[in-house]
Amino acid sequence: MRRTREIVGLPVLCSKSGDQIGWVKDVVFDESNRKISGILLENAHIFHSGKGIPREIVATVGKDALTIRDHVVQRIHGVKWSQKVGNQVFTQGGEAKGTIEDVFLDDSAENIVGFEVSDGLFSDLFEGRGTILQANVMVDGKDVLIVEDQVSPWDQGKEGGSLS
Repeated sequence: MRRTREIVGLPVLCSKSGDQIGWVKDVVFDESNRKISGILLENAHIFHSGKGIPREIVATVGKDALTIRDHVVQRIHGVKWSQKVGNQVFTQGGEAKGTIEDVFLDDSAENIVGFEVSDGLFSDLFEGRGTILQANVMVDGKDVLIVEDQVSPWDQGKEGGSLS
C-alpha cells in the first residue's frame, strides 16, 4: 500500500532521455473508475493548469523517484489529491465520521484502495487515524465521502482491513 502523500514531492525522471523534468506537485484521480488519471508537476514551465503526465506513461513509482517512459504532456481530468484532503466523511444516515487525511493506493500506484480518516487532533493522538476501505464507500463526491452506515474508520483495522 502507498499513501498519496508519499508520492507528492518525488522527482520525475524520464527513462527515455535521462532528464529530471520536475517534481510531483499533485496526483489526479478519476473518481468514476477509482484510478489515478495523471500526475501534475511543479517547477516545470511547460506544464499549465490541468496539464500533466497521464498515468499510462508512468513506468514506476519508486520510494525515491517516479519514472516515466516518455515526456508526454496532456490535459488531465479528475479531482486532485489536494482537493480530497480535508473533505468530510459521512455515513448514509448523516453521521459525521471525520475528514480525509490521505488516499491509499495499491502497490502499483494505479488504483484507490481506501482513505485515511482523522477525527481531530486529540482523537488522532489517543486512537490514531482510521481507515475507510474503498469497498465501503457509497459515494465519492467532490466535497464529501459517503460510506455505509455501519462503517467506522476505527473498526476497519480490527477486522483486518488496516492499511496503515
